[in-house]
Amino acid sequence: MGSLYNESTYHLLCIKRGAIMKKLFLLLAIFSLFTMSAFAVSLDELRNSPERYKHIYANQTLDGYVEIPSINVTRYNPPYYIINATMYVVEYETNTIGKADTTFFYDYNRSSEVLKKKLPDNMLILEEQEKNSGIQWKLSGLTDYHFDGSIDRPYLHINSANPKFSPEEAPITSLGYMAATYSFYKSYNMYFNPLADNYLF
Repeated sequence: MGSLYNESTYHLLCIKRGAIMKKLFLLLAIFSLFTMSAFAVSLDELRNSPERYKHIYANQTLDGYVEIPSINVTRYNPPYYIINATMYVVEYETNTIGKADTTFFYDYNRSSEVLKKKLPDNMLILEEQEKNSGIQWKLSGLTDYHFDGSIDRPYLHINSANPKFSPEEAPITSLGYMAATYSFYKSYNMYFNPLADNYLF
């Protein structure tokens, strides 16, 4: 009798445990969907929320934005600085929005402010900055959205040890350079380099 009772009790516990696990997985799935949708962004949001998304770059086929609240200084050790920020790239050829969690690395020795003390004219400064802009960047995560904010590709976390995603130089006038320059300005209220004609801020 005792053995039968124990076996029945064990079977009942297994059923209850299975039901609880199913509910838990369901709740986790719902939470994951809610989280992804909560952080999704549409083209209208990018264009109509200037207090949150700063338009910093444009060319024939894309626009670039920086998410202002995402800007975060992680290293302040002049002349070296590190700032994290999230970029959004609107690609009109594919009708998608790319979200890129990014880290920017700065060497202020390569800024115009420092170089103008060593070089006699602006053309020489520009030539130096074309060789080495003083800014590097790397990606830590990527995802893509459709223009309506629905997910095109799920978030991909990038392993920082992956050599394919090691820091790369950001050429002057590039999207990465503009995003880095704006992030620096928002962090310290000064420009890493003077404004160029194609800056949007």
